[in-house]
Amino acid sequence: MDSPTLSSEDAAPQPLTRGYKKRERTRRGLVDAALRLVARKEVGEIALLEVAAEAEVSNGTIYNYFRTRDEVLEAVGIAMAAEFSDAISVLTSDVQCGAQRLSIGVRMFICRAATDHQWASALLRIIHFDQAMRSRLATHVLDDLREGLRAGTFAYVDEGVALDMVLSCTTGAMRSVVEGRAAVEHDLRVSEMILQALGATPARARKITSKPLPA
Repeated sequence: MDSPTLSSEDAAPQPLTRGYKKRERTRRGLVDAALRLVARKEVGEIALLEVAAEAEVSNGTIYNYFRTRDEVLEAVGIAMAAEFSDAISVLTSDVQCGAQRLSIGVRMFICRAATDHQWASALLRIIHFDQAMRSRLATHVLDDLREGLRAGTFAYVDEGVALDMVLSCTTGAMRSVVEGRAAVEHDLRVSEMILQALGATPARARKITSKPLPA
């Protein structure tokens, strides 16, 4: 039997209902509340009902969106990783050099930590807790690592070790910034050393890192 043909009206996306928009606002409010809590205390100390209280919603309301604390934290982690990583990807869409894209990403995460300690503190608390968040960040980093290797800028042997090093060095630098231990031009120093560790020559690493960040 032939499948029914959809008209242009049937195929057109339906407008978002008022109820859907309200539900999304409530969910975002819960995620934002969890973000504030994560910035203030250890991940393991946060209770689901505490998130509801922080968001100023009823205990029953939060269970319409999340069943466990881990689900809330996963949503927070994915949102943080996705929003900033995707923003960086948009800014670097015209950059063909994988090593340069990697440098920009590392520097922008460190610079964001310097200007937004709450965001950085929350990310640092969740990143080792949430596998989904690490996976989202890894997707962007792996593309840049592989492009840098194909171009001959990088010369690492093990991709997994290279990925771990980039993520660990970047988050370590962010922690130094938040704790007030960062050196002058910390983002530049960290980026340059990461590129050299991945196999870039000192001169190439310095040249790539010294390029201005996209506006």
